[in-house]
Amino acid sequence: MSADIPNGHAEDQPLETPGAGPSRLPIKQPLKQEIEDIDEEEQDRLSFLSKQADYVQLEQSVQSSDELLSSLASYLSTFQNDLSAVSGQISDLQGRSADIESQLKGRKTIIPPLNALISDITLPPSLVLTLRDTLPAQNPDLWLNAIIELDSKISLISSRSTKVKAVKELSPIIEGLKVKALNVLPPFLLSLIKPLKSASKGLSTNLAILQNSLLLKYQPFYAFLYKHNGKIAKTVERGYVNAARSYYETGYRRYARSLGLISAKNVERAELIGSLSSMETPATVMNGGSSNTSKRSGGEEEERLRFKDLDIEDEDGSVVLGYMADDKDFRAPIEALFRSLALVLLDNASSEFTFIVRFFAKSLSPSASTSSSRPNPQSVKSPIETPLDSPNPSFVDLMSDAGKSTTTSRRGVNEINENLKEAERIWHEVFDSSLEYTSGFFDSMITPPITPTALTGGAVQSTPSVISLLTMIRLNDNLLAVSDNRGCLPLVGYLTGWKLKLWPVFRKEMDNHIASLKTLADNLEGKNMLASLNFMKGSSIKDSQLRIIAKKYGRMYSQVVALSNEAEEVMIFSSMTRLRNELIRIVSHQSSKIKQSNERHSFLSSIYEIIMHELVSGVGQTTHPKLQSELSFFRTREEEARRRITA
Repeated sequence: MSADIPNGHAEDQPLETPGAGPSRLPIKQPLKQEIEDIDEEEQDRLSFLSKQADYVQLEQSVQSSDELLSSLASYLSTFQNDLSAVSGQISDLQGRSADIESQLKGRKTIIPPLNALISDITLPPSLVLTLRDTLPAQNPDLWLNAIIELDSKISLISSRSTKVKAVKELSPIIEGLKVKALNVLPPFLLSLIKPLKSASKGLSTNLAILQNSLLLKYQPFYAFLYKHNGKIAKTVERGYVNAARSYYETGYRRYARSLGLISAKNVERAELIGSLSSMETPATVMNGGSSNTSKRSGGEEEERLRFKDLDIEDEDGSVVLGYMADDKDFRAPIEALFRSLALVLLDNASSEFTFIVRFFAKSLSPSASTSSSRPNPQSVKSPIETPLDSPNPSFVDLMSDAGKSTTTSRRGVNEINENLKEAERIWHEVFDSSLEYTSGFFDSMITPPITPTALTGGAVQSTPSVISLLTMIRLNDNLLAVSDNRGCLPLVGYLTGWKLKLWPVFRKEMDNHIASLKTLADNLEGKNMLASLNFMKGSSIKDSQLRIIAKKYGRMYSQVVALSNEAEEVMIFSSMTRLRNELIRIVSHQSSKIKQSNERHSFLSSIYEIIMHELVSGVGQTTHPKLQSELSFFRTREEEARRRITA
């Protein structure tokens, strides 16, 4: 019932008659509103009905979305479960990967020592077959490589612990190979030096080729013997020493005898500058106080001074050979003979010492080596491939890399010194018997036997002249320098002995020259009327003889300058000054016999001119300070004499 009609009944209102036309009754306002509402609802209903299909489709889409969301939720739930499972598996794999990586690192750490162990304890079949089934004489080069490799294997295995089973099993095999090598190597090495022992082939064998081409090539054989059995190595050493000693002894005995025969042919005899016995003929010429039956030119004297040098380019610098002694017409001055003997000794002695150092010297201990790595057979070379340039103490520089610590370096130096001492011992065993012949010939040169002379009716000792002695001294100094540069320590000591013998003889001869002039001057001045007739025949001297003495002095001084050594100038030129003072005494006394002043000073001027001419034209360099001083001394006197001539 409508709420607007009380009791559910409509109020009494005028009714329109149907069919009576439009009602003229007024329409009430609420009804109009209701009609409008009904129209709107109808419109809404109609609009809804027109969109009914869209709403149905939308509902279906919503239902499909709900189904998809439900499926997606199910999938996500499944994926989450699968992801959790995969994550667990990845975690397991990461753990296993870490374990594998740890095992890999451990195995990588083991691989180097394991490889080293395998390499050390592995013997190549070729090595075993070579050492077991062959001999060194059959294939020396193959054995050379095998011995080097065997020595390396022995060193490597000995450094391994005996707890390793493989090392224990390999040790007997290595020992057997070592014993085989120790038994067969000595006969092979001794067979190499067998030609030296042959009486018919001994000296015909070229020892240098034998040493460099054979012995040094197979030096690792001796090093192996020395390292593993010193007694066996000693037999090889003794075999070589005996053969080489016999070789050198025979050669030097024959050579010294040949030089002695040539030396005996020399007819020149040393004359003192103040001796008047040989001045009767003005053709007599002196080489530092030596006279000869044949006339010697100044050029020949200069040539003889060249023998102080080791290197002479022309044929005069060649060594005197032993067979030349058979030539009756062959002559050679004493300086040439001494030079030949010295050069032969220098070359052979230094070559032998170098060979001994390279072949017999002990190997340095591992503590003296800079490398602490395992020995490599490929790096071991024969000493012939690595020659020792200088085995003297200066070659200790080779040990400059022998460790950074002072203790290690000192140990390396001590070992080198021990090697040198051992090499010197072997050298002396080889060469001492040969040096007896060289010393014998040397002594016969500087102190020859006393021979009778017809001039005095007595006997004289034909000692070499002072210039010859000084030439030999200078040559010996050059020999010492070369020997020291070559590192031939024992030869340096031997040549020093020569030097110590030469200087006293030289000094004695210089004193004899000074004494001869002093005796002559004393006799002329009447101070020594009982002087020996060896120096004068009376109490006077001829002007021609004085000119010869002056010429001798000038020539001797020039030659001494040419042979002078700065280190010994004081001793030599002090003697020359004493000689000059005695000469001035004689010249002054001889000039005092001339009454006329101009003639007296003319005589003095001529004597001084002779001396200056010899000083300038001699072999000495005019720029030498001593020669300049001597020229100045006589030039002043000559100018003073010339000035007084015209006064």
